[in-house]
Amino acid sequence: MDLETLKPKRRSHLNRRAMEKGVMITERDILDIFEPLSRHAQLTTSQLVAYGRRYPTITKARLGELWHATSDERTHWLHRLNEDIAFANHLVTEDFHRIGVEAELLIRSQGVVPNEDWVVATRIGGRSTAPSRIIRLAHDHLVSEIVLDIEIEARAKDAIFRSHLDILRDAPEATRAAKRPLQIPVTLNGQKSFVEPDALFAIAKQVYALEVDRGTESIHTIIAQKIIAYREIVAACVIDEWLGIDKLTVLFAIPNETRMKNIMRELEQIAHNGKSAMFGFLVVREFGPSPVGVKSGNKFATQPWLRQGLDPIILMQCLAVG
Repeated sequence: MDLETLKPKRRSHLNRRAMEKGVMITERDILDIFEPLSRHAQLTTSQLVAYGRRYPTITKARLGELWHATSDERTHWLHRLNEDIAFANHLVTEDFHRIGVEAELLIRSQGVVPNEDWVVATRIGGRSTAPSRIIRLAHDHLVSEIVLDIEIEARAKDAIFRSHLDILRDAPEATRAAKRPLQIPVTLNGQKSFVEPDALFAIAKQVYALEVDRGTESIHTIIAQKIIAYREIVAACVIDEWLGIDKLTVLFAIPNETRMKNIMRELEQIAHNGKSAMFGFLVVREFGPSPVGVKSGNKFATQPWLRQGLDPIILMQCLAVG
């Protein structure tokens, strides 16, 4: 007998193979995999392993089982991004997972997430289409990395973390009915516009907007206008009417120190007396051309985010104030 026939066959890493038996979905599948994927357009294996409460080997194996398991050719528990986009081998070193039809129907029916269209419309990342989706993948990956890291740290400290879904649940009905609920309307120089954060979350009572800067936009014409827009939605109480909140801190993740200093210098010209408590800045050096170039464990919640003219802000230290 050929020795090759005696070797156990491994399921393909690239192609689905229908399993003879379905899988029994557990609470940990829902809370560790499906729920975060309902909030993020795609998450890597390492991100889901870091987020979950099971042993890493169990989570990794479970991701494979859930991806292969299907009731028919059209509905699945999980998708992988390489099913939609052909990546060059050097760009992606691990799988990007996306929530499948079956998983989304399950968590909606169980009330884990609201059974409303705005849940998909506010998902972090993933709104671009190919080929721009490939270009934005590194950006979206870092946004999810920062938010997940902060959420994990808050959980470890028994702090109350609220996702954008939690914040929008309490927002006015008209906001949730909007096509893009996180596009916050603003009027600048008589012109109607909007500002849309890359992510929105809260720790205790303090709400944060996250902006990930790739260093490709003009500081004076784009970034400065974004800063002015954020200041306006707070000063004009737009966030009260749109989101039902009265305070907002905006966090900027910047690729290098030089660019951060230039942005803070621009803010100095905008802010009263050159000081601003509303904005925090952090250099994320690992942010490079690779979509999976950022490693878990950066502890964004415990690093100092610099502020213009004031002491740095550390998110976990704000709990006593919040």
